[in-house]
Amino acid sequence: MQRQRSGWLTILPSGKWFLQLPRQALAKARKPLYASLGPFSHHKRVHTGLPSQQPGRIRTRINWKMVNDTLRLGPLIGILTVGEGSAFFGNRENFKDIALSGKKWGALVYVFTTKGINWEKKKVRGYLYNEKQSSWQEVVLPFPHVVYNRIPSRKAEQRPEVRKTLSRINDLPNVTLFNRCFFDKQELFQMLANYPSVHSFLPETKKLDTLARFRSFCTAHQFVYLKPVRGKAGEGIMRIDYKNDMWRLERLKEQKAIIRRFSNLDDLWRHVKGHIRQKRYIMQQGIKRARYLGKPFDVRVLVQKNGHGEWSVTGVGIRRSGSQSITTHVPRGGSIHSLATVLHSLFPSEPERIEEMIHQTALMIAGALNEEIKDLAEMSMDLGLTVDGKLWFFEANAKPEKFDEPSIRRLSLSNLIHYAQYVSRLPSGRGVVAG
Repeated sequence: MQRQRSGWLTILPSGKWFLQLPRQALAKARKPLYASLGPFSHHKRVHTGLPSQQPGRIRTRINWKMVNDTLRLGPLIGILTVGEGSAFFGNRENFKDIALSGKKWGALVYVFTTKGINWEKKKVRGYLYNEKQSSWQEVVLPFPHVVYNRIPSRKAEQRPEVRKTLSRINDLPNVTLFNRCFFDKQELFQMLANYPSVHSFLPETKKLDTLARFRSFCTAHQFVYLKPVRGKAGEGIMRIDYKNDMWRLERLKEQKAIIRRFSNLDDLWRHVKGHIRQKRYIMQQGIKRARYLGKPFDVRVLVQKNGHGEWSVTGVGIRRSGSQSITTHVPRGGSIHSLATVLHSLFPSEPERIEEMIHQTALMIAGALNEEIKDLAEMSMDLGLTVDGKLWFFEANAKPEKFDEPSIRRLSLSNLIHYAQYVSRLPSGRGVVAG
């Protein structure tokens, strides 16, 4: 195999592709020049040089290899979402950042929707980011080597046609699907419970289903969190604790803490059931976390597979709860702090040891989950840290939002592109040789 090189690819709205390559590469190529695009050996005539100035043209760096007189370009990375008509949904700023990172590292990144796939021709109606016009441009493109699932909501992902699409993509040869679905909190803890190596990090977690189970769990712990199985960003979380011979329930409503007190668990149960209705919930043992500046905090870790196909810690940040919040989510009043600052404040004699423990624990949990869910490429997780330096695992997110810390954000984008390059170079299995 020849070494991967990069050139400049220009795509016109008409669908024509122009490629700028070094002279020595052109000298070896047959005339006319053809390129293999995507994992299904689409061969397309590629024009060399630069086209005349045309509105809407998109120019991007692309990696290439010459194989049997044919160029292999890529990888092609498709960000999968849902949409209506010519519109697509999701975090466009995030998609733009990924597309520009692809341009920097030689991968072609585009957005496509579950409705925009032509299964027969193995092509998609995709959206390329036009940096000059700061807009998304619709183009028919080959099916990508890597599909990055960023369907924005559980509700959308559970639609029968979306589930069918994800299943079909997962079964395609030479296509790698990143993170097929959102995590289910109940299933997550059931899976991790099978791994002795992570058992000590798991707070007791049970299904919230009957009064008897609820009464037994609350009586045993007296400090309990109730969490929706399919919630996100702290939505629907309730906190229960027992103080001064009363059961105290705290929940959030419009960014404000609502507190109710009950003399017995039967009345509390009826109140809880009235709020959760038919939603599935878990009960989780409450953990007394260490406090920073008077408030409890979570340790949020981003783990990703890197350009060597290995799990790595991209970054760690502290999320401290707000004055009126039972969660640490920033949109709900939480604040961001650096790990080093917090660890030096709370553990001045051993901040490096605690940080190393956080890294090793996160990698251990990611590895265990990957044993159960094979298509994982990244996840964020929330860990709790106690005053005596013990770590607890609270939850993980298969579709992490972007971290606000610039250094973590930059590395996360680099890892995403380089892991896509890694899997698209595999000589066998789920990857495809070359780009």
